[in-house]
Amino acid sequence: MDKLNQLYSRIETQGIQKISAHCEQVDLNLQMLKTDTRRGLTLLVHLPAHVTRNINFILNDLKQLEPFQYYYAVDTIHITVMDIRRAVPELCLSKEELVNYQQVIRETVNNVGTINWHLAGLICSPGAILVKGFYSSELEQLRNALRKNLLKNGLILDERYETFSGHATVVRFNKKLTHPQALLNEVNDFRNIEFGDFQTSKVDLVIHDWYNRHSQLIERFSLKTS
Repeated sequence: MDKLNQLYSRIETQGIQKISAHCEQVDLNLQMLKTDTRRGLTLLVHLPAHVTRNINFILNDLKQLEPFQYYYAVDTIHITVMDIRRAVPELCLSKEELVNYQQVIRETVNNVGTINWHLAGLICSPGAILVKGFYSSELEQLRNALRKNLLKNGLILDERYETFSGHATVVRFNKKLTHPQALLNEVNDFRNIEFGDFQTSKVDLVIHDWYNRHSQLIERFSLKTS
């Protein structure tokens, strides 16, 4: 937990520094959503309705201040377990590749128990607003086992970096902020807000775009239940 708190603190510090200096990171791809062909293969967790409802209450407040940024719809908010194949234009995976991924993931997931989550606190990164997620040891166990088993079976693992966070991205900056300091103040007011607890018993393998707007479910896997 200390390592996770340190990660979120580091992200928050970087976000405050960049936004305060008017150097926030703008995602220009958000201005070309209709022509964005980037797709990736991802294992992810969906959030239950009571959590997304609480998040949406806060997003509605933020929209009053910065109405022209990109806000995730409630059905697109998710937590990434692992980016298996990074999002690239016109991703091409053969049926055989997908079947191989499914088999390895299925065997791995069957040996990992349900994951407990606690979502609390809002922070800014240099280019987004995140909900902090805290999780039980099963998530780290699942990630480590996936890395080992995918590579052992000769399958490509495209993690940009070794995933450790358990956050959900809820806002991205698609243009320069109109009220950067006011936004930082507003997010700071919600830095300890409780969004809810839940348990994950299933994880989804999807091919989706960068913002999870267009998601094709490949398989839903059930974690081991005791």
